[in-house]
Amino acid sequence: MQGTILVIDGVSTNRIMLKVQLAAAYYDTVQAGSVAEVLSTARQCRPDLVLTAMSLPDGSAADVKRALAGDETLSDLPVIAVADWEGHKARLQALAAGIDDVLRQPVDDVILQARIRSLLRARSANEELNLQRDASHGFILPLCDRARTEDLRDATVALVADDLHSAMAWRDRLSGHLPYALRTHAISDIQGLMQAPAADAIVIELNEASAGPGLRLLADLRARAATRQSVVIAVPTPADPNIAAEALDRGAHDVLQTGFDVEELGLRLNTQLQQKARNDLMRVSVRNGLRAANLDPMTGLYNRRYAKPFLDRVAHSSAESGEKFAVMLADLDHFKRINDVYGHPAGDAVLIEAARRMQAVLQPSDLLARVGGEEFMAVLPGATEAEAGLAAIALCNAINCTPFQVPGAAEPVKVTISIGAVMGGQDRSTAALVNKADQALYDAKNAGRNQVTLPKECTEAA
Repeated sequence: MQGTILVIDGVSTNRIMLKVQLAAAYYDTVQAGSVAEVLSTARQCRPDLVLTAMSLPDGSAADVKRALAGDETLSDLPVIAVADWEGHKARLQALAAGIDDVLRQPVDDVILQARIRSLLRARSANEELNLQRDASHGFILPLCDRARTEDLRDATVALVADDLHSAMAWRDRLSGHLPYALRTHAISDIQGLMQAPAADAIVIELNEASAGPGLRLLADLRARAATRQSVVIAVPTPADPNIAAEALDRGAHDVLQTGFDVEELGLRLNTQLQQKARNDLMRVSVRNGLRAANLDPMTGLYNRRYAKPFLDRVAHSSAESGEKFAVMLADLDHFKRINDVYGHPAGDAVLIEAARRMQAVLQPSDLLARVGGEEFMAVLPGATEAEAGLAAIALCNAINCTPFQVPGAAEPVKVTISIGAVMGGQDRSTAALVNKADQALYDAKNAGRNQVTLPKECTEAA
């Protein structure tokens, strides 16, 4: 089965008809006959979507939405309402209550299936984003259920029509009703749409002449990095369920099935921009969480958690290309003495400055990571023996040539570092390379510290 859909209708024949319609598309259906049954049924079957009659024996579709919103585990369920008669005011009230769409009875199967697919894709994407945020150990940001319209007033909306004159006519009709900055584009103005900053939402007209180019533009916008996170709303004019369904399947976040309508477009834009704002916050949280998980908070360098897979990737690439690379382990000499004599703030200052100095002498493609208290690892992809030798000496000189200014010390403190280096090739595992570099570091320490121990081939090349 593709998913479970909770069908709510007080008329049993209506439920049966919808069940047959949904079963043909391989959806599992669970039925309820009233608002009172919604929570118990939903908690038991855990549906992926709710399909409810607009009017029920003990309430309405809006009551269903409110009941679901009261349960944190069900609050994100998409809800589609089905109405025997769809008055304009009732439709807008349903959308304002958080109903995702309102379809007329008898339900057109093409638009119903497309709408279900679209809502399930969106819900799945949101769940994935939540999982990524949790897995990244990011900051848990407070996300309100419904952002206020005034919080979105800095949003920009691009109006795209068959020609610029039509887009400007849309803008004139909307300008007094929406708080957003409105841009106008002809459907052929792809370059203008892609220019930074991309619009937060893009509304595309799909009329008889522009449906083909508009659908292609829609798919293009959803695929490009610049506009991938922009909300896209399609407006078939005149209303056409087949074009609306095609737009949803090509990635539109929403459609206006009944054609251009100022009030409905405003409601749908507000809903979609609220969701975009929440998703943008979660993406920031994921990025911050991943960054925090892979960075050393004191020095800003990558940590051991990042360094190991980076080294594995470099070794794998080297095995395929035949290029060599270098691995170095570096350890500040007598670091404990700095902490003991001047205090831990002084030791922290030395670590931060040492990291800055070493990072400055490496190439942008090189990795420098803090892998222990005062221990660092450097990985130099594509480095030759000569380059590795010169880089190791540069790292050593960066530390010992200039004393460190540290808090609590009357005069600058002399700091030195010992470095062990090894070349990587096709015949060594990363674990063996790290062990060899560690042994080279141990040899540098035993030889008197403040020096670099390199393999023979590195020494000769340097």
